[in-house]
Amino acid sequence: MPEVPPERLALPQTRTGDLPASLRALVGADWPLEAELSRVPDVPLWTHYPPSMTEREARTRAARSAVRRAQGVAARYVLLSDDVPAGTAGIGALDTTRPEVFYSLLPGHRGRGLATRATAVLAGWALAAGFPRIALLTMPGNTASEAVARRSGFVAAGEETGVGGRLVHVWLRSG
Repeated sequence: MPEVPPERLALPQTRTGDLPASLRALVGADWPLEAELSRVPDVPLWTHYPPSMTEREARTRAARSAVRRAQGVAARYVLLSDDVPAGTAGIGALDTTRPEVFYSLLPGHRGRGLATRATAVLAGWALAAGFPRIALLTMPGNTASEAVARRSGFVAAGEETGVGGRLVHVWLRSG
């Protein structure tokens, strides 16, 4: 099993005017970002964020991310745009043969290619680390994430039952 991706990853600029962006490992002190994302109405709809987390729940979620990184099963990051937290991104299921990339952005940072850049970098890392394929799962109706998947080199590969019995669309990218 490949090691967890580095603590910090730069995101390449893909178009003129892109702000500098990077991923840095999510730590316990990032709990306010977790709480803020849980209060964005569409984030719990499209992701595994529970709605309206309390401070305690957000602290627990952030701390759990650090533990999962140490265990080598997932790597969650704060997505920084010009050094400002824009959301989170990560790669999970590193202990399987099909890791999954994921992301969630605050509304003011959407539509600028950040999710696409983060997804492409994380998928590229996983493929270079030896994983034969990488997944990105979207909920039916999430056309914005479907567009991110396509722009990041993923191809629609069907549907499956996801966490909590929810139907998800599966997108795959191979090396």
